[in-house]
Amino acid sequence: MRSSSSLSTVSIRQKWKEGITLFGWLSSEGASLEGINRMFRELDVYRLTYERYTGRPFASARTLEIGYGARPFRLIAMMSMGMDVRGVDLDMPMIRFSPLRLLQIVKRNGIERALKTCVRNIMFDRREQAKLMTALEQRGYKLTIEPARFLVGDAATYNFGSEPLDLVYSTDVFEHIPPSGLESLLEHLAAQASPRGLLLITVNIFTGIIGGHLPEWYSHMVNNDQPKISEPWEHLRKRRYTPNTYLNGLSRAAYRKLFSRRFETLEEWVIDPDLGRHWLTPEVRAELSDWSEDELFSNRVMFTLRPRAAV
Repeated sequence: MRSSSSLSTVSIRQKWKEGITLFGWLSSEGASLEGINRMFRELDVYRLTYERYTGRPFASARTLEIGYGARPFRLIAMMSMGMDVRGVDLDMPMIRFSPLRLLQIVKRNGIERALKTCVRNIMFDRREQAKLMTALEQRGYKLTIEPARFLVGDAATYNFGSEPLDLVYSTDVFEHIPPSGLESLLEHLAAQASPRGLLLITVNIFTGIIGGHLPEWYSHMVNNDQPKISEPWEHLRKRRYTPNTYLNGLSRAAYRKLFSRRFETLEEWVIDPDLGRHWLTPEVRAELSDWSEDELFSNRVMFTLRPRAAV
């Protein structure tokens, strides 16, 4: 499987405009700190959920992250907490900058992705790592980065060894994988998971207001006063703009059906309930009559899954 983090069909002009929007957000002092604090809140949810359903200590779980991405804060934080954790991603990360690493990233990820990685590493990564280090020290941990734990490859076929996985988590990744790829990935994870293991899969549901992945409708942008060129739920209505990333277009109901083939769903948690409610005017609602409010306000949902063999 090849990465689809950038699409060749999207114009350079649109990519440039989206890049400026994201650059402005990342440049703000509060952006990295907000992201780090949100990440630690998510880890608290992982810990409480894992211990509630397994009765085992979170710290001892053999853990895998699917799609650690360009800013692998969760993975680094869990390493720093002393956990047995590793992650796998299609794209090669830039853990520490070097010209040789950049050439490897160009070969693996392509020029556009490598350019984004280079700019982000020079402009933001050191600042963000410093904030992460401070946040870890405040919690009694020392920043630890072990490059060997950043695996590069397709999680659907990667050999993670013979020891079962106790916990698999993934955040905002599954929506970028084609349905056939998800089938293969879930089959692989069902075979790799321990009998009482858990999957904590957070998906940015396509039918939510942020599901179209246009930067002006990212979750932190929904409620701001900045003018928008697109309309709420643009991707379900007029569909005039294409995001610069592949989206499988799956609804919440489709994920439920997909997961149910190999896993029992123990819990579904909507992370931002009612996000975008004020945008659902009677006129907009009439255009979205094919979709239930369960779908329209799904946005980011964490599914807690257990292999069906354990039921």
